[in-house]
Amino acid sequence: MSWTEDEAKRLGDAVRRLRSDRELSQEALAFTAGVTKNQLQLIEAGRGSGRKGAQGPSNPRLSTLAGLASVLQVKVSELLAEAGI
Repeated sequence: MSWTEDEAKRLGDAVRRLRSDRELSQEALAFTAGVTKNQLQLIEAGRGSGRKGAQGPSNPRLSTLAGLASVLQVKVSELLAEAGI
């Protein structure tokens, strides 16, 4: 599944909101979920690459979504619903 830019942005907003609600830093969420801080930053920004001038939405793997959802104490389906996806 590929994300549209709007979906990627909404997912990033949902992850950021849930992380903030649980008072987790990006570092803590990323480490516990098994992703890099850079990956998490890109997901929260809805971007697929940090390269200057790069375009394209983030497209996280299901395993990445599962790891984030687990740490955020929600199901993947709840994370996607939070994002309106």
